[in-house]
Amino acid sequence: MVTLTTGAPTTGDIVAIADGAPVHLSAETRDALAASRAVVERAIQAGEPVYGLNRRLGAGRDAVVDPAEFAAFQRRTIANHRGGTGEPLDGREVRAVIAARLAGFSRGGAGVRPELAEAYAALLNAGVHPVVPRRGSVGAADLTVLAEVAAVVTGDGLVLGEDGALLPAADALAAAGLAPLALAPHEGLAVLSANAYSIGVGSLAAADAAALAETADLAVALSLEAVGASSAAGNLSPYTATIADARGGDGQRASAARIRDAVAGGDLERPDRAVSVQDPLAFRTAPQLHGALREAVDRLRTELDIELAARSENPLVDVESGRMVSGGNFQALPLALAFENLRLVLAHVASASERRTAAHSVALAAARSAGETRIPGLLLYSAAAAVAELRQLAAPVTLGITTLSGVEDHATLAPVALQLAQRSLGLTAEVLAVEALHATDLLGVSRATAAGAGTGPLHARLSALVAEELTAAELAERAQSVLRNPR
Repeated sequence: MVTLTTGAPTTGDIVAIADGAPVHLSAETRDALAASRAVVERAIQAGEPVYGLNRRLGAGRDAVVDPAEFAAFQRRTIANHRGGTGEPLDGREVRAVIAARLAGFSRGGAGVRPELAEAYAALLNAGVHPVVPRRGSVGAADLTVLAEVAAVVTGDGLVLGEDGALLPAADALAAAGLAPLALAPHEGLAVLSANAYSIGVGSLAAADAAALAETADLAVALSLEAVGASSAAGNLSPYTATIADARGGDGQRASAARIRDAVAGGDLERPDRAVSVQDPLAFRTAPQLHGALREAVDRLRTELDIELAARSENPLVDVESGRMVSGGNFQALPLALAFENLRLVLAHVASASERRTAAHSVALAAARSAGETRIPGLLLYSAAAAVAELRQLAAPVTLGITTLSGVEDHATLAPVALQLAQRSLGLTAEVLAVEALHATDLLGVSRATAAGAGTGPLHARLSALVAEELTAAELAERAQSVLRNPR
């Protein structure tokens, strides 16, 4: 169970909830929510002009909302923001979104009632799966995404049933023992005013990227074993602490150490082995490239931690001053740029992986002609096609925004940057799997077995995999799974 307090949650908390952990609001959090809501109630009583409370939204920001319309205004706000299109988010992503918004409520800047926060927690704990279209948010708060979640809470949205059928939210809530909740004044905007998609699903992407950095190092280690078994290549000097310390980057140090650990005890460490003085750059600079990936992951996690600790709502409910303050904390450009940076780094990592695979393919040419190889030769082509796509995905997207209205004239496109990063992560994992399969095949035709502490178990599992009668697509998919769990 994950207990949300008034302290900032971690990306690990979001991932745990996304993976099915139940969530609980501490008594301290409920008290903080009540205090935040009291500020909203005082603003209502005072009649002071507040955006989204007694003033309309967007270009209508100075038009008055009559108190008699408050209830209808909440419903219209949610309905008008349900403009998302495209394929729906998967269940894990939806849970991450709800978890991130619930965590945002707990920070006290939203001014929602404790019972509304509890309703979001109840969705998670009951396993209710709102149908949330993927496309629509431009990164100035994830409005269309969060509108679909809110619509389910109020009983007006759609839910995905266990059999894949779409169910009216009211029916799904009733089946889960829950009741729809009408939104109180200001809550129509408060539930929307956050980057919960970029933060929640971004936390999942950060975890995937961290795992991929480990995968990348392991693929290089296996490639080193393969070229060392078939030639005088596989020089380990670029992976030494001496080289890593000479530059000093933490990412490079970690990557070099991971590769050294993976080949430890294997033939590459034999003192009598004849070895070339230098390997090609795709081998020799792997710690630098993979170090950049590790540092990109660290940067992304840092930005996610900042957002999880933030009060990003507009208007911000500030308990200390007792005011509702207009602001722009929803404009999460640093987070968007972290997604952009991750894609660029992944393109470099995959490009070097494809070059190592090409070297393996050349080394396998004679055995392929003799019918001694066990994987399709044109797997290399698939890796090359994936790298071409990765290079296109690396182009910046955050500058692509246009004016949406006279007052909404800039946005970060963080959700699009995130979605492209997710695609890049998948493609890079595939490219690394193709590299590992070629390295396994090269070891096989060399009549060698990887013997490193990390490469040995990986080679054994991949060797068993290539012995099966699988299509190239099945090979690549299952090799990715093996790389994630090599033992």
